[in-house]
Amino acid sequence: MPDEPNQLFYVERSVNSNTVVYAAKVDAHNALNPKMPVEAFWRWYNVDGHRKDLNFIERMMAYGVHVNPSRQNHPITFTIAALPERTLTLDLDDQKRPEALIQIAGRTVKLAYVYLEVVDGVIPSVPSLDIFGIDKNSGKAVREHVVQN
Repeated sequence: MPDEPNQLFYVERSVNSNTVVYAAKVDAHNALNPKMPVEAFWRWYNVDGHRKDLNFIERMMAYGVHVNPSRQNHPITFTIAALPERTLTLDLDDQKRPEALIQIAGRTVKLAYVYLEVVDGVIPSVPSLDIFGIDKNSGKAVREHVVQN
């Protein structure tokens, strides 16, 4: 399980232990970077755990981050390339630590990780995924199973 500075959440896949980590970019005063507030990168656990940048196809088709234009006094929102219909909100929790929030079944959830069921091939497919997080109101664990078409 990754434990990165300012980690928001991570993505595990069924094909190996390599993991994509999403982390907030903050300045020396712990303020979110408004131009590039989220970075995504690999941790290659099936080798030696080293960090590796996403390649072009991974950024464009699967794991890349698209930050929506932000307005002053409005939260920063972003999407992941493979799930553009699911908007995430970047915020700071009560201890001023960055967190990614997502809506699951009408509840605001602090995203912890996503597990992808991957069918490997020339063009890998993801028939299903599970989203895990913590309900911001109740503190209870939440899971959503998503079947892809």
